[in-house]
Amino acid sequence: MKIQEISKLQSFTNKQNMDLRVRAFLFHHKAELSAGALDVLKFIWRHSVKYPGVSFAKNETIEKKTGRSRSTVIRAINTFVEKGLLKRVPATRPNGKRGVNILVILPKDETSAPWLEKEDQKPSEKINIKPESVEEKATPQTAQKRDFDTDYLPSYIPKAFTSLTQAFLPIDAICSAWKSVTHAFRKFQLNYPVDHYIEVINRTFKQSIFAQKKGMIKKTFLGYFYGGIVQTFTQVYRNEVMEDPSTLYYDWLNA
Repeated sequence: MKIQEISKLQSFTNKQNMDLRVRAFLFHHKAELSAGALDVLKFIWRHSVKYPGVSFAKNETIEKKTGRSRSTVIRAINTFVEKGLLKRVPATRPNGKRGVNILVILPKDETSAPWLEKEDQKPSEKINIKPESVEEKATPQTAQKRDFDTDYLPSYIPKAFTSLTQAFLPIDAICSAWKSVTHAFRKFQLNYPVDHYIEVINRTFKQSIFAQKKGMIKKTFLGYFYGGIVQTFTQVYRNEVMEDPSTLYYDWLNA
């Protein structure tokens, strides 16, 4: 693989951001990892500096340097891949044959929602954007025009969310929108329950409505909203990690 191609795999702008990501991962998952897995992660982490987030270490090299068995190394890497910390990128040799996998440390910035994009939106789910300003709250009058009672919505959907969305979405689409929120929320291990973040959730919904009115949404409204929610929770997650000194200065590997 050429240097230009390798540089495109760089997943962090600098080493500090990569360190922050790994420390945050250890903050949440260290108790689940074996001593061997921690040794493997330490080696990969320390050998992902030239292009922050990209490691060229072969399994054999990791085995030799950590003193761990081949099965331990492979099992540890599989664990990190499953937990979303690492990604294997196949490399190709100049002769066209497959080389060793390159390991890439992933930032927590996933914005795809295949489970939403694959759904065919039914006619009843079509979103009718009303002419009110996106900054206006839905009133009982606008809700009555939609001819449904929000009391029929599941109780786990916050009232603040239904109050905002009922002026713009039919009842089944409100449920799908909240499903987008909870699906995105589960990608992050935040400090509080999802209801705690209702203000930023509603703000993201308003921004999605604005984008719909401006014709900025190329696919589905719910898919766009999901992407916005993931970006919102990504920023919240970063803020919470930065505000917790233990994730920045505590040595989670050697503790």
